[in-house]
Amino acid sequence: KTKVFIDGSEGTTGLRIHERLDNRDDIELLTIAPGFEDPAERSRLINSSDITFLCLPDSAAREAVALVTNPNVRIIDASTAHR
Repeated sequence: KTKVFIDGSEGTTGLRIHERLDNRDDIELLTIAPGFEDPAERSRLINSSDITFLCLPDSAAREAVALVTNPNVRIIDASTAHR
């Protein structure tokens, strides 16, 4: 299964992506507790995923990208931070 983490899953964009992927058998959604802001846990989930969607404000998206240490993670940024 492809591991997917949605950083910012409680916002409108994140919720929509989650809804579309939730019932797929070929995807494992990695989740974080709502309001859980621990950078170490975010980093663990981002680096454990195959694909991470960033559904965050620009500054938070830049911070999230700085947490990436796994060169195989694919980041899809819904913000304007990395356009």
